[in-house]
Amino acid sequence: MKRLFVLLLVASILISPLGNTTVFADTKTSSAKGTEETWPKGPKVNAESAILMDVSSGLILYEKNSHKKQYPASITKIMTTLLAIENCSMGEIVTFSHDCVFGIETGSSHIGIDVDEKLTVEQALYAIMLASANEVSWGIGEHVSGSLKAFAKAMNTRAKELGCTDTHFVNANGLHNDNHYTTVYDMALISREAMKSSTFRKIISTKSYTIPPTNKHKEPNSFLNHHQMLVGNKYPQYKYEYCIGGKTGYTTKAGSTLVTFAKKDDVELLCVVMRANGPASSENEYTDTTSLFNWGFENFTQHDITGNTDLSSDTESPLFTKYNPIFDQTNSPLRLGTNTTILLPNGVDFEKAERKVNIYKNISLKDGENIVGNVSYNYGGKTVGSTDIIFDKTKAVTLTSLTKTRQINAKTVKGANTFNLKPIIITVIILFIIGCICLYISILRKRKKNSRSYRF
Repeated sequence: MKRLFVLLLVASILISPLGNTTVFADTKTSSAKGTEETWPKGPKVNAESAILMDVSSGLILYEKNSHKKQYPASITKIMTTLLAIENCSMGEIVTFSHDCVFGIETGSSHIGIDVDEKLTVEQALYAIMLASANEVSWGIGEHVSGSLKAFAKAMNTRAKELGCTDTHFVNANGLHNDNHYTTVYDMALISREAMKSSTFRKIISTKSYTIPPTNKHKEPNSFLNHHQMLVGNKYPQYKYEYCIGGKTGYTTKAGSTLVTFAKKDDVELLCVVMRANGPASSENEYTDTTSLFNWGFENFTQHDITGNTDLSSDTESPLFTKYNPIFDQTNSPLRLGTNTTILLPNGVDFEKAERKVNIYKNISLKDGENIVGNVSYNYGGKTVGSTDIIFDKTKAVTLTSLTKTRQINAKTVKGANTFNLKPIIITVIILFIIGCICLYISILRKRKKNSRSYRF
């Protein structure tokens, strides 16, 4: 795959100087397209809304009422935790106000925080994600933004940045409010973003946690993760061997809501169900989620795009064969982004996926890494994977030394970096004009000589 991008990017980069490079749009589609595109039929899901997404690519494997607005309940806390991770260090001290402690509904989830009690941000996030502590969520909101209202505004801004179009938050914990809603699709976007954080991953995979004595409590405070697919302490029948974490939620008006992450081999999936039956029912959020995970793992295969692309149709350009030895080096200035896999239904060859390579327009290269394009793969009307194309200008400086190693003249490389077709075209035109003028003069001289001979 890397060789394909070398061809495309070298061709565009060599046209203009590296110091201020304009990269022109270029789209290529793989020649091998499937004539019959099929998609596996998903399982029966009892929840009102559900979605199954590949964490790596963002591919939606299954969806049911994915854009229907629902009350999220405590899965709201995924966004709360994401904002805290993005805006705080784990060692910062959170001091809990009177509003935090007494502003939550009586009987809702909490860990017994007192007014003016102090926790670190890290301790608070474990309480939020494992014990679903509503007062702690409120306190984190105040700590991050100064007030719960300001934090809700930050939540909505971040949701829009992630592509959420049907989400509106009014609090940090998910306690019911008619104006507090989202969709399974939007929650999947938020959850996928959270999974980019190693801190978030560590927290959600933790089965139990203990907060040591604080300024208000002399005894440590221990609690278990509420997610039964991970711990199975209350409902062992729902424990799932591939579960790596998630977040539960419930209110009377929301019903049961659940976000779950699971990994089998190298495939990592996330599932969101909303408006589901509770665990006391045989058809509930856990059984729906398990059915979706099993279906996803059993019906899709992961493919590595870096080693599966036939480049035979992309090697016609002389630039490719001429400069390829440079970019074969391990310190090539060109590389793919981190997401280099796609998911396809079982039995579908990689070649059946439609490949599109896009080089962005008007890119001025800065020092360091530059995203200069992307590559995406489509199958069955879905984008089954995509990744960035990255150009490292700092590494490009080393090309001169690389050419010496590869016995390529450094001047050739320097000339390639500043190569411009325009001067060549102009030169050819000028030479053509000069040639025509010379030919014309030669004809005139010959005619003049013949005329003199005739008069004589």
